[in-house]
Amino acid sequence: MAIIILIVIIYMAVMIGIGVYGSRKKAATESMSNFLTAGRNGGLFVLVCTYIGSHVGNGIIVGGAQYGADYGIGGMWYGLGAVLSYVLFGLVMSRLLYRRGYITIPDLIRDRYESKVASVVMAVLNICASLGIMAAQVMAGSSLFAALGLNPTLGAVVVAVVVLIYCAVSGMWGVLITDSVQSTLIFFCTIFCVVIIAMNGGFDTISAALPETYFEPVPFDTETLVMLLVPTTLNGLISGAAYQRNASCKNEKVAFWSPLIAAVALIPFVILPVIIGMYGRAEYPDAPSLAIFFDVVLNMHPVIAGLMVATVLSAVMSTVSGGLLNITANTVNDIYYKTLRPNASQKTLSRASMLVTAAAGIIALALAISSSSILSLLSSTYSLMNAGSLVMVLGGIAWKKATKEGAIASAICGMIMIVLSNVGVPIPYISFTSLIPALIAFIVVSLMTQKKSVA
Repeated sequence: MAIIILIVIIYMAVMIGIGVYGSRKKAATESMSNFLTAGRNGGLFVLVCTYIGSHVGNGIIVGGAQYGADYGIGGMWYGLGAVLSYVLFGLVMSRLLYRRGYITIPDLIRDRYESKVASVVMAVLNICASLGIMAAQVMAGSSLFAALGLNPTLGAVVVAVVVLIYCAVSGMWGVLITDSVQSTLIFFCTIFCVVIIAMNGGFDTISAALPETYFEPVPFDTETLVMLLVPTTLNGLISGAAYQRNASCKNEKVAFWSPLIAAVALIPFVILPVIIGMYGRAEYPDAPSLAIFFDVVLNMHPVIAGLMVATVLSAVMSTVSGGLLNITANTVNDIYYKTLRPNASQKTLSRASMLVTAAAGIIALALAISSSSILSLLSSTYSLMNAGSLVMVLGGIAWKKATKEGAIASAICGMIMIVLSNVGVPIPYISFTSLIPALIAFIVVSLMTQKKSVA
């Protein structure tokens, strides 16, 4: 345990060191735009790494192992949704966003509908979604500390503070560089963990100990399958973190290829954490599902266990850092600067970016401490974001007659559906059905307000 904790301390120190180093670079701190986009100078390797890091957080690593322990092979569907989300983003959105220079989704909404209100609605939706995603990541960090026999609340605080330091002082530059380190560590350590399991007869253990249902690709009802796969996939079209990464690319070629290459690189993570979870269920049948990943890795050689613990922290911190910068962009760029104070100085905006980053981290930490399920939190977050913004974004791109009134009406109707579902109203396939009233409101209200919008 001492070796594991030492490796974790060294890893945390390296992440902080990268942030402090980045704070001295003009690409990180010279202006708000540079703070949010690393000076728009990201190359292919770091962009692929940061896309991987954004999605391979606890939802895929810890959550994938948890669902592998609960469902077997069927636990892969969330990871598959993550892969498809980047395929969608790369093919449909990446070039359009890069050519128009958008940093955030509200940038697109403001430009398309010429409406500050619609832009602010989108910004608030994005902030809420990012907070939920970040909270889910911090939950995994707290679970890790609990598995180490340490206070889980302390663990959540440590994870949040370290990410806050390197995000607040170096912005997107710090996110890109730390993601490159973190994604490389995640990739090789997770593969190595499964290789060790295989060398120790783990596949035979899985086959002998687990029932046949664990080898069925869809061991649950159709609605569960839809909720695991669809919200995550569709979120690729409206992912605030993806928009900001796209804006950080140095050219259009990087903007197009980086999410597609990241999707391919994510494919191993569709199944590897699930295998770890299945092995954990076979070896530790009475262990809680959420802790199954840690039960497996902490019983390996101390050095390997330490690296795997660092891998989980990498996954957590990578996704949290992207969420923090996305919230900062929505709050400072979209609401404060472009809506409330368009004459604010770059010094004021840079200072506001750092303060908002810190505040967002504190709120996400509080949300994480009060939540209990990683994947359910992620699924609910993606469903809310999709219901409120998918029709607004895609409708605005595809339909010239769309109006700002129709966009706002679609967001309200979609969010109402999600709220009704969360308070107990039985709405089947909510990730799909929430889009129906949103689409109807979008079309009807847009047609009713054509002349008003022209005037």
